[in-house]
Amino acid sequence: MGPELPVAPGAQRNLGPDELFRRLATSIADGTYAPGAKLSDKAIADDLGVTRTPVREAVQRLARAGLMEVHANRYSMVTDITDERSRITREFAASQGGEIIREAALALSDSDLVIACDLIQEAIESVESGEGWIEAHVELFEFLTDRALNDLYRLMLSDFWYLVFRDLYLGAPRVDTRESLEELESAMRARSANAGVKAVQRMLRFK
Repeated sequence: MGPELPVAPGAQRNLGPDELFRRLATSIADGTYAPGAKLSDKAIADDLGVTRTPVREAVQRLARAGLMEVHANRYSMVTDITDERSRITREFAASQGGEIIREAALALSDSDLVIACDLIQEAIESVESGEGWIEAHVELFEFLTDRALNDLYRLMLSDFWYLVFRDLYLGAPRVDTRESLEELESAMRARSANAGVKAVQRMLRFK
């Protein structure tokens, strides 16, 4: 992803609803909008140089994903991260992540396996550079979710990965994230479901 271009005062970007959601979800997941921060639709619109109407729609989607709380006619607040919330997110993420990898290791076509390994490499590079790592990790897990699970699971998990990496990583990759990703790539290439599950659970289940 290239550098953000400055927005002239009064100028407005033409962001589609999905892109706007992803911009906001990434800003929450990487800590730009910190847990507990109170934000108005106007403040968000000014930050991104967009109108308030699509912001309202994006905030509602963020609320459904568990990233924001909406206080009608007052403000929206980035959800806080408590120990209990982290525990629940960690357990759910490890369970779902393990199921995704188990299915993907056995069911991906050869061409999709190549794409998956390329995405893992991009995630590794993002960890090394410290740039775009939220987007890289979400793209990887969204791809695997899309290829490995049925329509119901895809719908349920469509926006979930932003919440996972926000709640568990707290704004920065862990020091052993690269090692976990390398183990995951090796397991995927070998189509070893058990090794893949172990790698992703190591990545997502920790205190």
